[in-house]
Amino acid sequence: MQNSQEIGSQPFAKDKVAVIPCAGMDKALGSVARACAFKVVEKLRPGKTVLVCIPSLVAGVKPYSEIVKTYPSIPIDGCAERCATKIAVKNGARIKARILIPESVQKHNLKPGSASDIGPDGEKLAEKLAEEIAAEIDRLVGK
Repeated sequence: MQNSQEIGSQPFAKDKVAVIPCAGMDKALGSVARACAFKVVEKLRPGKTVLVCIPSLVAGVKPYSEIVKTYPSIPIDGCAERCATKIAVKNGARIKARILIPESVQKHNLKPGSASDIGPDGEKLAEKLAEEIAAEIDRLVGK
């Protein structure tokens, strides 16, 4: 494969972006962060993204730490603690953009339901953020 490099057992092209969603499992905004990330990675930019698992990154799983060092990264933080960003930076990520979900809730005036069911507003918010991230990915790696 042209323009690829081995990371772990999976080849990745050099023109990808690491998407690093919040892992706040008991928080509605963490659930929005993950929904947004899946929309980007699976639907909007499947060939241009790599989904990074925060718990694996914290645990030092080598493929994930190599991914965040190799590719530009976009953390999606579910709260003001900004754990996704902090963990990514601690692991050597090259942060090129960030999403802070609480700011986006205010900006779009959409309040998600609960962690287990983000509801229609949460889905709309995840969709809007996914589109914003997709546009940023296009800016970083081209269309």
